[in-house]
Amino acid sequence: MNQNQIIFLFVLSAFLAHPILKAQEPVSPNGKFTNVHGAKIYYEEYGEGEPLILLHGFGRTASDWQFFIPDLSKHYRVIAWDMRGHGRSTNPDTSVVFHHAVAAQDLLSLMDILKIEKAKVIGHSSGGIIILYAATMQPERFDAIVPISAQMYFSSQTREFIKENAKPESYYKFNDGEKLHGKLKGMLIANQFYNFHKLKGDPAITPDQLATIKARTLIIHGDNDFVPVAQAWEMFNSIPNAHLNIVPNGWHLPQNGPLNGADFLRRTLEFLKGDWNEGFSPK
Repeated sequence: MNQNQIIFLFVLSAFLAHPILKAQEPVSPNGKFTNVHGAKIYYEEYGEGEPLILLHGFGRTASDWQFFIPDLSKHYRVIAWDMRGHGRSTNPDTSVVFHHAVAAQDLLSLMDILKIEKAKVIGHSSGGIIILYAATMQPERFDAIVPISAQMYFSSQTREFIKENAKPESYYKFNDGEKLHGKLKGMLIANQFYNFHKLKGDPAITPDQLATIKARTLIIHGDNDFVPVAQAWEMFNSIPNAHLNIVPNGWHLPQNGPLNGADFLRRTLEFLKGDWNEGFSPK
């Protein structure tokens, strides 16, 4: 091996060992970037027609929707993002405090950038919280929303679950932190998630705020989620035009699994198309 080959291998190994570049999901052929409130936001687009935006849960990425995108994109222009600080997106705020209300502003700005006046949105967990925030900030921007495993606030049960089960090092490994986000972002996300057990004021969405939501709403929640199903019931009672789907043994991922996934697609597509609202009011 000559000197040039040795130098090349040294440079290559240093490049691959870089904490940001070592992992992190690659950019999809459908992937694009845009700047939103100081963050570089990554998103993917599929299909044509009315816009349908997909929001992943905390610590995850747009790839969580891969199973559903082929079916959804037959009917809609599907847009799936990596929210700020996740996956291929950046976050200028590197503190352990993550605010869903800020991410909701990102969503509204992304819609402005993509010239989307009104959209349908599906969001899981933190993605569901972001939907609720955005739909109360600018109710006229949303035609239909589907919050899954969402929360109005962090309950004592949720805080205790995070405190006991999501220590940063454990969460980082369990949630594929390096693979999805790269080492530095993955560890920051793990610390931000653990900080939720003591964070106050976000989320903080009140029933009177939910009452301002104009969008048709389908609330989906697992009956054995660590987020109490009472929150889903409170959302259902507070949002004027809402349906409620409690999934048996759905835990915090009631849209996943071979049976639940197919049922989620069928029910959600029916709802998004407006088939459930012909000739009657749900409440």
